[in-house]
Amino acid sequence: MSRNGDIRGFFGNGAGRDNSRSEPATASQPVRDLQSPISSPKTPPKPTPKPRDRTDEIKGSDDEDGDSDDSLESISAFIKPKNGPAPYQRDPNLTETPKAKRIASSSASVLTSPLTIQPKHKFDLKYLIKHARESDRAEESARRAQELINQGEDDDDGAAELLAEMQNDTARMQTAAKKLIHNDEEGTKGDKLMRAMNRTKVDGSRKLCYFFNLKQPLFKPPRKPFPQKRAKGCWECLANSRTRDQAVIFGLPHTIVSKGRMLPDEIFLWVLDEVCVERNAQLRVQYSNLVALCPDSITRLVTDMRLYSMLEKLGGPKYDPSQSHAKLESFPKVEDPYPGRDWTGLITFLELLERMAPHLGEQSVIGAIQLLLRMGLDPLVSTTVRSEHAAAMEALVGALPKLGTGQWDEVCATISSYLYESVDEPVNQVLPISHMPRTTSKLLDLCRRMAAVVLFRDTEMASRPVDETLTLDDIMDRLDSSDFRISPSTDYEALRALVVLLDIVIGSASFIMQAHTVNGVQDDEAARRKFDADIDALTFRLKLAHDKIHDNNLVSRKVAKASIDLIAKRLTYTVRTRPPPKTSIFDPEPKEDTNIPKQRAFMKKWAQKKAERSTAILANGNGDIDGSIA
Repeated sequence: MSRNGDIRGFFGNGAGRDNSRSEPATASQPVRDLQSPISSPKTPPKPTPKPRDRTDEIKGSDDEDGDSDDSLESISAFIKPKNGPAPYQRDPNLTETPKAKRIASSSASVLTSPLTIQPKHKFDLKYLIKHARESDRAEESARRAQELINQGEDDDDGAAELLAEMQNDTARMQTAAKKLIHNDEEGTKGDKLMRAMNRTKVDGSRKLCYFFNLKQPLFKPPRKPFPQKRAKGCWECLANSRTRDQAVIFGLPHTIVSKGRMLPDEIFLWVLDEVCVERNAQLRVQYSNLVALCPDSITRLVTDMRLYSMLEKLGGPKYDPSQSHAKLESFPKVEDPYPGRDWTGLITFLELLERMAPHLGEQSVIGAIQLLLRMGLDPLVSTTVRSEHAAAMEALVGALPKLGTGQWDEVCATISSYLYESVDEPVNQVLPISHMPRTTSKLLDLCRRMAAVVLFRDTEMASRPVDETLTLDDIMDRLDSSDFRISPSTDYEALRALVVLLDIVIGSASFIMQAHTVNGVQDDEAARRKFDADIDALTFRLKLAHDKIHDNNLVSRKVAKASIDLIAKRLTYTVRTRPPPKTSIFDPEPKEDTNIPKQRAFMKKWAQKKAERSTAILANGNGDIDGSIA
């Protein structure tokens, strides 16, 4: 081949040689691999691309005339999904109003099949109307009852007495109950309402003596300023108001007092005023500790007037020495008298009073006991500060003169007369006595004297021990009085209070045993038998009152009945020297009383005479006969 030849001939010949060489290969049959398995599929040969000549023209190019876009497919064909579901198309006939038939079908053709299901309503319209009317009547009755309650609360003492009469009068109560219910011809609904009212009846005329003011006190009561003039020398650490609290918490004043330095009186009184109103718990504790370290200041400065002033910032009463034995003011019972009150200050006061009791003077101790007795009239004591109140009372009574001395008798007479003259009813008088602990002999003796004064209404009984002034006949006579008689007009709250007082007065009944010993009975066994006989007679008298009470689901009656049963069981199984004898079916029959045959003969003779008189009346046909027994 010459050098100046056309180069295209070289590519053409090469291509031809390649084609010529590949033809016999493609034409010949492929050789099967002997090592491959027979079941293996035959692999198809790869197609050899046919070479394109450079001189060939591409159709539809831009060099040609005409629009080249005519041969291209629309772009929407590429975007449109090929295999997706067809879009939902709403039937246009559904939006059209159906045409009504011009000829109505007959009523007979409506229910032609016996299997046709009748449509049923979920609620009956008549029942719904009746239910709505009953609901309206119930709301109207509740509204009228609430108006009566509100009217009763707004009335004066006369209305309270009228309410008490209504509750005791069964006929008037039933009439009022029937008026609240409409369409009650037979009166059954009114009777049910009256029984429900009796079960949940609360005596609206009952009044209580609240120690604290029922109005909400100030959140931050006014405080006395710190005596800056007395903060000198070693007490200058308390002069700065910014560092004073920190110094008290760290115990710096306590250290100074423990080293023999006397706390100034003005600072001592300022600390007393801060104990009840301070909200920081650490400061309250440190203030109490600082006061307890100053016994001389407690003896000189802490009086009953100072104690009242400490509680005055918590809503307590003001101290008035001119009305020391005046009747305490009472208020109608309130369900929640002190909503949302914080009593941490009162708890701190009672704890501090317990610590100060050994260092108080005699008059201050008596005033503090009277203060706690007055506080015991408040229901707050039994619900919130029962343990702190009892601990403070025990410490104060322990600081009184020695038991069995003349001073002790005078102190008991003063305290007992204060409670009896300041409080009206036994229902309220029993509250502070029941809150007092009986852990020591002095506490037990004081409680019995106070209970005896209230039960027998005699202030002279507090001047001597109860076992020296009381006898069994006095107890029996008191049980026969009108206060212990069961009648339709019995006040069961007052009866329960009297039973509690009676239980405290009797105690171990040592006055009954002393009576048998003083009368010259030398035999101990005979004295015990007589003592047990007297206890059995007293228990039998209490059981008679117990059996006469028909509780009728009334709470007050149930409580009174339980109180009588409690004292009867205590006398039987605790006070009695021996438990009562038990009888069984194997025991021999008791000997018959000698008086029983005489009683039987008398009753037989009386019945025989009465029968003869009746026969004579029937025979003569005359009803006139003398009522005397021949």
